[in-house]
Amino acid sequence: MDKRILKRFFKDRSLLISFYLFNMASVITFFHLSEPANTEILYPFSVGIFLLIVYLLIDGSRYYQVNGAIENQHAEFKIYTEEQRAFYKWIKKLNHEHTREKNEQNEKNKERLYFLSHWMHHLKTPVSVTDLIIQNEKKLQGDREVFQKLQHENKRLHSAIEQGLTMIRMDSFENDLDIKTMNLISTLRKLINNRKSEFIYQSAFPVLDSEEEAAFIITDQKWNETMLDQIISNAIKYCSGKDGSKKIRFHVKQEEEVTILSITDEGVGIPSYDLERVLEAFFTGENGRDYQNSSGIGLYLCKRIADRLNHRITIESEVSKGTTVTIRYLTKM
Repeated sequence: MDKRILKRFFKDRSLLISFYLFNMASVITFFHLSEPANTEILYPFSVGIFLLIVYLLIDGSRYYQVNGAIENQHAEFKIYTEEQRAFYKWIKKLNHEHTREKNEQNEKNKERLYFLSHWMHHLKTPVSVTDLIIQNEKKLQGDREVFQKLQHENKRLHSAIEQGLTMIRMDSFENDLDIKTMNLISTLRKLINNRKSEFIYQSAFPVLDSEEEAAFIITDQKWNETMLDQIISNAIKYCSGKDGSKKIRFHVKQEEEVTILSITDEGVGIPSYDLERVLEAFFTGENGRDYQNSSGIGLYLCKRIADRLNHRITIESEVSKGTTVTIRYLTKM
């Protein structure tokens, strides 16, 4: 019998045992006083203790079965007393009500997420149209700085919408997963090219460094691109320079069973006292006070995606020198 359950059993039965012993002592004393010639005490005391032990063994066995099942979180167990039956019915009733309320809340949350998702998808349409208008005006009136700024802000709005949709999709992550082998180098080139105008606008220059033309990793393409795109977006945002003086380096290193990607910017860096918390949700830290568009969501989503895909993400940084985000990918199952 588990020592904790045994201890609780004797604690619960202490009053009963005390009254039994007191009652037995009272009866023996009464018969001894009634017949002073009768000096037999040991025999009735032994019989009484024996019967008490038998009772405690039977009751303890039942007690252990019920409390052991509760401790091990077993849903079903044998009921021996009316008290246990009453508690069991009460717990079943509470569990039923809790399950009903939980299901109702889940349905409400699904409905909210459904409408929120559709609303955010509708927001993408005017953003895309705005981008097309800006591009047409740039062709007609020339590549003016004002159009560059409008396009930059429009892309920020598009990124924020995509970030919100990613948060919504995280709840059904496993239903939208396709793990396979893919080329990390081609993915990086695609993502860098997609943000070419932002690199130019922020005067940051991307450098892709790899000894091999291809580096194959095991991941989900869509979720991995979402994670990398967020890291690249952060690197550009915090790495603005003049005349392309700031570089963002993408270093790919292949080892026997892993491929290591390091994305290093030459930006503002992260203070050491903030570094441990940058992967927490909504944490912006010191940089969040200087960069008002910091949400504290991006790196949190990257950490969640990396954990779900069985990748390891780490961050190193030094103030005024830059930040390095490292991701370790498996190359073999």
